[in-house]
Amino acid sequence: MMKKSLLLITVSIFAVVAAGCSASITTNTTSNNAKPANTAANSTSSNSSSSNSASNSNSAKKDQAKLTNEKKPEGKSKKVSTNPVPTNWVYVYDEKKGYGFSVPEGTTGESNSQDGVDVFGATTPEKIDIFVIAYKDKTLSKEDLLKDAVDFLTEMGQTVKPGELKGESADYSVADADTEMKADGRKGKLRILVGTDVTDNYIMILGTDADKFAANEKIIDEIWGSFEMWSGGASGS
Repeated sequence: MMKKSLLLITVSIFAVVAAGCSASITTNTTSNNAKPANTAANSTSSNSSSSNSASNSNSAKKDQAKLTNEKKPEGKSKKVSTNPVPTNWVYVYDEKKGYGFSVPEGTTGESNSQDGVDVFGATTPEKIDIFVIAYKDKTLSKEDLLKDAVDFLTEMGQTVKPGELKGESADYSVADADTEMKADGRKGKLRILVGTDVTDNYIMILGTDADKFAANEKIIDEIWGSFEMWSGGASGS
């Protein structure tokens, strides 16, 4: 499972990229030194958000960059699903960590990395929060990654009730989770995708307020279904 030092690194990065997120995942920290970035591959930032302050949240959103299409690399990838996404969606690609996925047009995002851990955070126009955590550890299973996701969210001040993983393939599995902010009792619902290859691991968290999840479930499924990695997959092939 995620070592404590790695968890602390990830939490620190999360505070940087959490600007503009909804109550489903947001932390309670604030800062004002953002450098907006387009992709998880090339960004630096030191911005964070307050889930209890509308003014802070609106200010943070101005600092987030609107994501634009990036060129998908050549070669064969390991994709979760072959289902198409809307033609006007934007493709996000992280060259350093070897993953990509599609998001609705108008999505804004931030990212940062520290000591081998990359965290990418974005918010769609529908107020769906997206987080991708990427790091190397060849010893981890998909069950370990789900536990890392739960530990990560717990550290963010949430009570998390995860469901069981459902296998999409040898490379990917998905689980749902219900969350509640310890500070004020706000409820969220998440869908968590975990992917692993020989050395690289990916956690994708998508969430929104619990009462908005059903209305946005199709979009959430299209986003995580578009996730792909070029690192070979669990089999390394």
